[in-house]
Amino acid sequence: MRKRIYTLLSLLIAAFLIIVVLVWTAPSPNKQPNGFSRHYLQSSPLTTITTIPADNILDIAGADDSLFYFSVLRQPATIITSSLNPGAPADTFHIPLRASFRDAVSEYFFTQVSNDNYFVFGYNMPAICKTTRTDSSRHTFMTLPPGGFSQGYLLRDEKHFVLRKLQVQEKDQLFVRTDFESNTLLTENGLSELHRDGGMSTDGTLTYDRSTGLFTYLHFYSNRFFTFDSTLQRISNHHTIDTFAVSRFATASSSDEGNQVYTNAGPDQMINGFSCADKGILYVQGKLKADNDLADMFAAHCVIDLYKISSGKYLGSYYLDIPARTKVNQLFVQGDKLVVHCADKIYAIQLAHS
Repeated sequence: MRKRIYTLLSLLIAAFLIIVVLVWTAPSPNKQPNGFSRHYLQSSPLTTITTIPADNILDIAGADDSLFYFSVLRQPATIITSSLNPGAPADTFHIPLRASFRDAVSEYFFTQVSNDNYFVFGYNMPAICKTTRTDSSRHTFMTLPPGGFSQGYLLRDEKHFVLRKLQVQEKDQLFVRTDFESNTLLTENGLSELHRDGGMSTDGTLTYDRSTGLFTYLHFYSNRFFTFDSTLQRISNHHTIDTFAVSRFATASSSDEGNQVYTNAGPDQMINGFSCADKGILYVQGKLKADNDLADMFAAHCVIDLYKISSGKYLGSYYLDIPARTKVNQLFVQGDKLVVHCADKIYAIQLAHS
């Protein structure tokens, strides 16, 4: 018996050592040449104007001429506002929501603010609620067909929405357009690749530039992005400056109570991080080290790459005064400020080209 225990223990130790060696010797995208270069628009990081704690902030919900709006974790009816000027206070207020809707989406929502209207997207139900700051009688509520959505935007006409929504029959996510008045869905035709994995392998960031009316979808696991309009018609195809054109994401599937469940089969090999769009420019968190990046600068700072949405032309890059290993959850641009929602802080950064 003792011999068997020693044998089993030896096998476990050997297996552990093999895994350690494989991980240590596996090629890392940022420890080898990646075949592309960056052009930095200035050598020093962009200036951070101010920061605020982000412990209870879910997302950046919008902005107007003077304030930024933030939704709060597990509290769909709570909004925080701040000018993000140095020393400026933050204000908190509540919007009227049906208690049943508020409770149902408390773990599964995001919010967008536009012209004193508040749109709460309950992506698990799935449903969208429109309300104002004070008048509970002006609620508008829409329930969507089965299949949750992962991302979405209110269009600049303030009537229509574009969502990246799970199509149950396809077992994948497609882009759809809907509105409160007709409560019908217009589904894309050929915009998305179908892998029947719930949209995991084609995961990315959907952005909407209100100045041009164009959507951009940027893949996390390859260098591709494309633009389309509010009628879900493709406008153009482009790629970021890196050379990884093929997705490195792998999925695994299993059954849970008769349902197919998809999971990540290995470590994420992200090419691009989160992105946002404003005034015809796409801002992308660069995840890969360029061949001309200084090792100490890239190891110390987050990097943002800029592209012209209409042509896909690379415009240059900036270092941010944010530690490189900081988890970035969202980017947002308003006026001359780049707002970066990180795990611990909201950073307001002065844009040099505004």
